[in-house]
Order: sequence, then C-alpha cells, then structure tokens
Amino acid sequence: MSLVQEIDLEHVLKWKIAFIYQDVNTPCVLPIYKYKSLSAIAGEADKQVAQADLYTRLLEQRGEKPVLAYGFDLWDSLEEVPDDEEATDAWEIAGQTKEEAFKPPLNQILFGPPGTGKTYNAINQTLAILAPEFLAQNSGDGPESRKRLKTEFDRFAAADRVRFVTFHQSFSYEDFVEGLRALPPNSEGNPSDSLAYDVAKGVFVQLCLDARSDPVLEQKLGLKKDPTIWKISIEEASGDGRTRRYCFQHGEARIGWHKVGDIRQADLADPSLKLGSNDQSSLSSFGREIEEGDVLVCLGTRKSICGVGVVSGEYEYNPAVPEGVRKDYVQRLPVNWLLSDIDFDITALNGGRGLTLKTVYPMSRISWPELQQGLQQAGFSLTSEPKKPATAEKLPYVLIIDEINRGNISRIFGELITLIEPSKRAGAAEALEVVLPYSRRHFSVPDNVYLIGTMNTADRSLAGLDIALRRRFAFREMPPQPKLLDCIEVAGVNIGQLLRVMNQRIEVLLDREHCLGHAYFIPLKEEGLEDGDLLVKLELIFRNQILPLLQEYFFEDWQRIQWVLNDHRKPKPDRFTKRDVQDVTALFGTINLPAQVGGWRINEAAFKRPSAYAGVIAVNAGAEVPSADHDEVDA
Repeated sequence: MSLVQEIDLEHVLKWKIAFIYQDVNTPCVLPIYKYKSLSAIAGEADKQVAQADLYTRLLEQRGEKPVLAYGFDLWDSLEEVPDDEEATDAWEIAGQTKEEAFKPPLNQILFGPPGTGKTYNAINQTLAILAPEFLAQNSGDGPESRKRLKTEFDRFAAADRVRFVTFHQSFSYEDFVEGLRALPPNSEGNPSDSLAYDVAKGVFVQLCLDARSDPVLEQKLGLKKDPTIWKISIEEASGDGRTRRYCFQHGEARIGWHKVGDIRQADLADPSLKLGSNDQSSLSSFGREIEEGDVLVCLGTRKSICGVGVVSGEYEYNPAVPEGVRKDYVQRLPVNWLLSDIDFDITALNGGRGLTLKTVYPMSRISWPELQQGLQQAGFSLTSEPKKPATAEKLPYVLIIDEINRGNISRIFGELITLIEPSKRAGAAEALEVVLPYSRRHFSVPDNVYLIGTMNTADRSLAGLDIALRRRFAFREMPPQPKLLDCIEVAGVNIGQLLRVMNQRIEVLLDREHCLGHAYFIPLKEEGLEDGDLLVKLELIFRNQILPLLQEYFFEDWQRIQWVLNDHRKPKPDRFTKRDVQDVTALFGTINLPAQVGGWRINEAAFKRPSAYAGVIAVNAGAEVPSADHDEVDA
C-alpha cells in the first residue's frame, strides 16, 4: 500500500489499478479513488491522512460484505460529493455510472494451478452476473452461505439461464456451434424411409438463441417455456382453403381421419384403421403430444407458411363439424392465430429444407426465438398492437466453459472467436454477423451472453493460449490461498503453513503455475472431525493426491520431490520417500556404474506420523539431519 502511495502515476489511475489487481479475498483498496470523497466518507476531511490508511480504517468495518458492494454503500452514504478538479473517480473519467464501470466482463477466464477453486468460484462469478444482490447478501465463507449460493445457481441452471460444458481434446466446432447428425429412417424429424442428416445446434448457438427470447412477449402470447414448433397442414395445398380460413377466423386447427374417432382412446396401430406410419405419427402428435403453449405453423407451400399460432387449450374430438368445414375434419385444437393469410418463406430457418407433406410433425431445426426474429425481420407483428410491445430488460445468460485450455480453441470457436468480442456483439456499433456453414443461418452473438472459462495452468500456461482468445477475454488469476487453511491444525501442524512452505519450494524448483491449491486440504475443515480423523484425512490427501501430483510435476524426479517435502532434512522414519541402495559390485561384478545406486520407494509408515508433516515445515538449522545419516542404507 505504501508503495502504491509513492508511485509517480496519475492519482486515480494508480488506485484503480491497485483495486483491480488486489487479492479479492483480502482486499485493501475500495472502489473509491478520489481522495476528497474518501476522506469525507471516513470523517477525516479536515485532516491529512494517507489514502492507504483511509482504506484500512474503512475496510475494518466491512464485515462479510463484498468489497464492491461495500464500496457502493459507502459512496451512496456520501450526501454531497466534494468538488475536486484535481481528480475524478474512474467511472466519471470514462463517462460511466459506477455500476457500468464495475459490470462483469462479457468474457472472462479464471486461471491458476490445480485445486485453487476455479470451478468453485465460477458459481460466484455466475451469480455476480445473474443475481448480484443475492450474492452480496450471501457472501460469507460458511457452509450455509455456500449452500444458499449453490441452490440459487441450480435454480438458474434449471431455468436454462446457465449452461456448463467441459472442453477436451475431442470437443469440436460441431459440439459448440453446429454440426450434422444422422436421423434414422422413420424417426422423429425424418419421416422418410431412408437415412437423412440434420443440422444440430451446438451448446453455444443454442444459448445465444435462448438469450434472444423476449419473456414479456412470450407471456403475452401465451407461450410455454421452450415451446415446440409444429408444422400442420390444414387441408391439402390444392384444396379450396375454406376449412383453413374457417380455422383462422374461429381460433382453431383441424385435421381429418374421422374413422379413428377420439385419438386419445384409439389404437392407432389397429390394422382395421389402415393407417400408415406417417398417419399414425401425425394423429399421435395432434392428439397426444402437442401441448398448450406450443406453436403451430400452417403449411402454405412447400417453401412457405401461411399462418402462425399458439395452442391455447387441449385436444378435442368434435364429430359435429360446423358449417364451412370439411366433414371429416373432426380432430380439433384451440389455437390463437397470431398471423394468418401470410406468405413467409421458412426454408432459411429450416436449414435450407422445404416442408414435407406429412400432416403434423415437430420442426426440430427451428426454435421459437429464431422464428420470432425471422418473422419480425420480415415485417410481421406478432400482436394486434401497431407497435411492438415494450420489452423488459434483456436477461443475462451464462456459459461456463470448464478446462477451456484443454480444447483446440481455434477449432472449437471457429469464426465465432470474432463475434464474442464485446464491440462485435449484436447491437454494438461495430456489430458483425456470420453465415453458419451447415445451416446457412445469419448469426450474431447477443450482448447479454456471458462466457466464464476456467483454466488449469499446470496443464497449459497462458503463454500457450491462442492470441485471439487472450485478447478477447479478461483474465483473473486464482492463486492458492494458504490463509484459508491457517485455522486448521492437525496434531500441532498448521495446514496453512504446510501448504505455504511447499508452494515456496515448488516456485523455486519449477514455477508458480504448478503450485498446490488449497482445495486439496479443504476436507480438513469438515465439522465434527476428531484429531484422529484429521490425521487419517491428511494421510489420504498426501498419499492419494499430493504425492501423485508431485510425481507428475517433476516427471518422477524423486530428488526434487524430496526437496519439496523436506525429506532430505528429516529423520528416516519421517521421510515420505526413501531410496533403496544396492551393491552394484555384488549384483553385476566390475562394471562402470556408481558403487551404490538404487530405486526410490514410498515410505507408507511416514504418512501416519505427525512429525513427518511437521518436518515439511521445519527449515531451521536445528532441524537439519546430519549428513552421515543421509548416506545410511535404509533398513
């Protein structure tokens, strides 16, 4: 803090940099950078107190509140902002409100060594986007606070506002954006007798389509959540159209097959009905599968639709056919027709395919947001109002990409790597769109879609990332937090200090990207554990997680593993690793090898000894084991 105070840099800028790069778990700077404002809040307006000291005094009263929310509360408590021409707050410089200045980035990556809580913190970062007030009210580290945060996160996930995906070596553009999938003959989406291929949306494209949805309009139209789009033919295309016009005017949809009777009670597979597979499928869809809130599009031609409606009730068998309707059209659905007697070419939305003659089937290639957007772009209003109804503020959607650096970024994102840039999002001044290669759809990324990636630096460092990706993401380091373990002692061994010392040695022998995360030791914080249970847990952590990880880090270089664990300075019984020494002369005779060599072994007994863990920390001269003892052959 004193160093920041002395830096010869513009006043507000240097404190803003300090705020952004501080340790979020132990903050020392508040998001208030103008000295006069800060001193007025602290009640020191008439005194010359260093800005660092003002931060310290105010943060002592923060409690469990997140530093950002606490800073906003302090700012709001300042009734009158002191006039200061010398410096202005960071959001004033940028012409922003303070909320805009600290809005979460659209694209961010949490990076750090394994076990530092990157995926764990992704939930917090998600809630900072979707429910910042809820996060501020439940920001404690206790299990109850975490449980509430996880429950809220799960609620958003159930509403499809959050998606989770893990990148790996086999994950591809087809999984993320779109690709082809095979449709077996006579299956849903392929009523023909031959194999067909369909364009399947990837997880990111589907999220973007959902993010374009308009909840206010959908509620007004009576749509259910994620409605299915159904194609229906009311009369043949060559018919006189009287039945179709009647349906449009009287709010219903009808199909024939009067001999079947009530679809809900009929055995559609009965040979006496002489129904083909397409007929059975159409009848089953109409009477048993279409639900209230689904969308019907009425066939006009093989390329176009002539009506769009929302199903407003349940199926009815109506043998008393009204005047003006074909006598065999006894199967009825109540429908609120939003558009009728239109001519809208649907082939582009349908992946370049025309409509088939099958009477009723789901249009799996089209989602409601796509249909809505296509109709509105063609100039059709979905309500009776002359203007589009006012819409609520767009809801944010989040995609969490775990292990983002394990996939082939260029291959997975493809051309979308350009579109995720904030300035290229839909609605921005420099907005761009692309034509997707399989569906031939025009596509852009909405500005309410957030990407949160996690990255294990032990697998691949930042230096190995695609430059295009690095430029478009904000990176937030998640280092190990030994202080979170300082409250844990196992048989007199402070676990926070144990982790701290091992990581210091790893940084010297390897680098900071391969440190050990605090999450490995979090199970030791479980309530109700006795001293014996704690030692058993610590033994399992070291034996099954820490030691194998060190073996991988150092490529079986057991000498360096010994140095990390301080085994070279511990008594033999406390060494986690030990070396068998063989008499080469006795084994091979006179050959050109060192007189005594041997392999390394794990000392299982050491994991049960508290002194073995205490010896990892011991670095004082008194802890040194005599050099002669190192050379003894282990019994």
